[in-house]
Amino acid sequence: MPTRPRSHGGSGGDTPEPPSGGGSRPHGAGGPRPAGNIAAAQQSTHAVAQQGRAGAGHNTAAANGTSSAARPSPDDIALADAMRKYDQLGERPPAFNLARNDEAFDTSGAHTVERHGPDIPMRRDPNTRTVEGRIYGDPPWPGAENRSFKWTDHTTMNREVNRYVQENWEAIRSDLATVGTHKGGFDAHHRVGEGYYNKGMYGAGPRQAEYGATSLITIRIKLVPGSDPPQPFIVTAFPTGVL
Repeated sequence: MPTRPRSHGGSGGDTPEPPSGGGSRPHGAGGPRPAGNIAAAQQSTHAVAQQGRAGAGHNTAAANGTSSAARPSPDDIALADAMRKYDQLGERPPAFNLARNDEAFDTSGAHTVERHGPDIPMRRDPNTRTVEGRIYGDPPWPGAENRSFKWTDHTTMNREVNRYVQENWEAIRSDLATVGTHKGGFDAHHRVGEGYYNKGMYGAGPRQAEYGATSLITIRIKLVPGSDPPQPFIVTAFPTGVL
């Protein structure tokens, strides 16, 4: 079954980003139009350029002794930049190996294997990082989380992430070109991970880790800051109990 980007309400154990970080945008929001309208914007820009050419019946400013070249607005500049990035990202979706991705872009925030890798021990142990221990904020976790899941294995992790990217590349490409980031979630319809959720997460009692398996996945993709041509990387991709 094809994977489709879905909005999701939980961090799945990762600290959520500010709402302005990207992904899908409200209809009618200002700035470049996202997700699928880049090609249409290119055609519109070409049509406007054609209308402004000398001899087309619209170039009257030169006859009055003034310049016919209108200074581009901030929106025009932003749109041109988005179209350039969209073209550079290309039609073919990239393929990712999460271990190599994290190693290459850890300074930009990539952390899938570190926080959700299949080799992280499950049960709580005060001497090491564990999936259950994250519910309680055991060191070296920086704080407690209400959900903590890991991938079942490296093959599943890489296969599901690349399947999502391939099936949703047009939406991802448009988001990256316009706002620099893409966030999505989907149901793989088979087990992809296991972990714990906090039964006391709504303040009903002390923190208590409850085990569960899941087929749900959250993914976050960004452009490497300052990269030209633009370079996408996976910030994080993890199994989660809630989308």
